[in-house]
Amino acid sequence: MPRRAAPLEHVPHSSSVRHRLRPLRRTLVLALLAAAARAGDVSRCEDSPPDLTAIGIEAVMNMEVTSVSKRPERLMDAAAAIQVITSEDIRRSGATNIAELLRLVPGVQVARVNSNTWAVGVRGFTSTLSRSLLVLIDGRSVYSPLFAGVYWDVQDTLLNDIDRIEVIRGPGATLWGANAVNGVINIITKSARVTQGTYASVRGGNEERYLATGRFGGQTKSGVAYRTYAKLSERDAEFHPDADKFDGWHMAQAGFRADADPRLHDHLTLQGDLYDGKAGQRTVITTYTAPYIETVEEDAGLSGGNLLGRWEHKVQENSDTTLQFYYDRTHRAQPGFTENRDTFDLEFRHHLLLGSRHELLWGAGYRLTSGATESVPTIEFLPANRTDDVWSAFAQDEIRIVPSRWTLTLGSKFEHNDYSGFNSQPNVRLLFSPASKHVFWYAVSRALRVPSRLESDLSLTAFFEPTTPTFFRLQGTKDFKPERLTAYETGYRTQPTERLFFDLALFYNDYTRLLSLESGASFTEPSPPPSHLVLPLLIGNGMRARVHGGEIAGEWRPVTAWRLNGSYSYLRMNLVKAADSLDTTTEGSTEGSSPRHLANLRSSLDLPRDLGMDVTFRYAGSLPAQQIDAYTEMDLLVSRRLPRGFEISVAGQNLLAPHHAEFGGAGGAPIDVERSVFGRLVRRW
Repeated sequence: MPRRAAPLEHVPHSSSVRHRLRPLRRTLVLALLAAAARAGDVSRCEDSPPDLTAIGIEAVMNMEVTSVSKRPERLMDAAAAIQVITSEDIRRSGATNIAELLRLVPGVQVARVNSNTWAVGVRGFTSTLSRSLLVLIDGRSVYSPLFAGVYWDVQDTLLNDIDRIEVIRGPGATLWGANAVNGVINIITKSARVTQGTYASVRGGNEERYLATGRFGGQTKSGVAYRTYAKLSERDAEFHPDADKFDGWHMAQAGFRADADPRLHDHLTLQGDLYDGKAGQRTVITTYTAPYIETVEEDAGLSGGNLLGRWEHKVQENSDTTLQFYYDRTHRAQPGFTENRDTFDLEFRHHLLLGSRHELLWGAGYRLTSGATESVPTIEFLPANRTDDVWSAFAQDEIRIVPSRWTLTLGSKFEHNDYSGFNSQPNVRLLFSPASKHVFWYAVSRALRVPSRLESDLSLTAFFEPTTPTFFRLQGTKDFKPERLTAYETGYRTQPTERLFFDLALFYNDYTRLLSLESGASFTEPSPPPSHLVLPLLIGNGMRARVHGGEIAGEWRPVTAWRLNGSYSYLRMNLVKAADSLDTTTEGSTEGSSPRHLANLRSSLDLPRDLGMDVTFRYAGSLPAQQIDAYTEMDLLVSRRLPRGFEISVAGQNLLAPHHAEFGGAGGAPIDVERSVFGRLVRRW
């Protein structure tokens, strides 16, 4: 049997590509050359990579994170299941994009569907749109309100500019808002002050045809630190059993960041990006005339840009405020469908210490998002154009019941959106430290995934049988309610010795009002001709799920220059439809699209003569709904630092087999991920 794709993940899109940033590729090439030409302005690059001897386990435990509380705190003191991918992890991973980096995190499944598409899930519900995850880049949400999810193919940030990626497994809606249901992925880039100098990198191989990046950082006479960057990439299509390769991927991106301290207690940040690219797609489009279906292999046009500004002000020693805005423009043109979207977001927050026992954080925000769609007759959003706004406020109090031992956190988010009205998302977290370097935490949270245009406005017609002819029609409804999660979590962190660290997290998630596909009464539709029979599939809230599992991760330093990281994740999903639900597909397709077992073992070793060797073994369990077998793979990176700021490396990915499948193919076509080998040359100066 062929592998099946999830029914709501591959909705086709239009072939016309407009609003393209055609000069961008030429501009990026010039920017790369300009960066090299200006190298003499700065004597050295300030973000030169450390070696393992400079980063001990104590430093990992004391690492600063901000995603759990929206303020800096030690990783050891965070009352949540959180993992940090550091800039050193990124450098030594050999990964070329953000989705690949997430394989390093326990409890996160990352499956490559084809060259330009990934399926990502945290604690279940894995899909190509990641509907239950909130992904942020420097506080800018990249969650799409059209199909409810993340387009991973346009999250193409320069990896060397990332300071860290904080991944929360479990709800984060109390501070981050709706759609932070199963997790929050917060990508935090470096300040321009630590990226001074010039950085250039080129890599190429059998799959990663080329990836060229350049960055220049400097400082004005008034003390404003800045950087500019450019990135060009091309990736080959993956392995296709039918030998019809369509999924090549080409991207170009450029951007900037500036950081300034105009006064002693103020910090300003301004940053932005532009991107342009194309991603090969195979889409089956339904028509109302014979032969009723058309398979289209065509590049999707991807372009857009964003601008973000942030003002941080220290009011006094125990009080600080942050004001942030961003504007985001996206254009996506796929076979059968086109969308242009503009988003404006404004948020204010205030952090205040009240005496020695209370730490209060409160804030408010507003978001305006406007989308315009064009499509073929069998794919409609009604209305075609729509503007929505979201009003929000939140408050959270961290109470030190017994300082350094018992800490209680209470908070809630309050939101109003145009789909479901007013919602609240509270949580309670308790942290207990019985002794130094031992921490227990507990949490009870509620989070919501609010309706998107897919559940509310979509009308998607698919061909079923030619005799009559007969069509299925997936129909959204204004009555769709937010999907709701009540999560119960607990965890334990410890550093039993100076060379060993363990992190354990357990969870039980109770989901209600999950999306279901309900059969409606059939009817005959005379127009457009010829007359045809329609079998409606109505989007409803007829599913419930109980999901439990856990993750254990550890780090061991046998010697100073050798780091071993390992993790294991277990997941058990049980979906049950409501007594009045007629859904016959969602239960099996959802349960069988996330692996029950995940494991990862990573070795990072510093060798003499400035050599480094990194080996990763990863295991993913089977996906019955996708007809994907369990697999084990290995990645390898060997690097060497050279004089004058040079670094060379050779990497191999998926080395244990020529090719293997990880998820259902786009458009129902099975696609295998191929073995990849590439070389990389880096210079910092």
